[in-house]
Amino acid sequence: MRKFSLVIFLLPLLIASGAEAHAMLDHASPAVGSTVARSPGQVTLTFTQRLEPKFSGAEVRSASGARVDQGKSVSGNVMRIRLKGLAPGTYRVTWHVLSVDTHTTQGSFNFRVGD
Repeated sequence: MRKFSLVIFLLPLLIASGAEAHAMLDHASPAVGSTVARSPGQVTLTFTQRLEPKFSGAEVRSASGARVDQGKSVSGNVMRIRLKGLAPGTYRVTWHVLSVDTHTTQGSFNFRVGD
């Protein structure tokens, strides 16, 4: 009975620690919600775990919905998305990743170019 009680007590802790294993966005450049003076050449996304390049991707769209990205590269836990020259305005980055531990995560954020 003591072993059963111990398992019941530890099970929530094991489940909670497993949730932390997912690759989450640690930081981005341009930063989430930031305003940059001029068009960046790329968006850099840094995650908390290494990524599977073939199953991870992102896109960047203008406020009108037009895609402004020109491909991506992934190395370790960093994804870089090349950009066309961006006019002043708001842009949305949408990403999805598969970490090397086989967990998927996704998210999005905005940044602004210009005043």
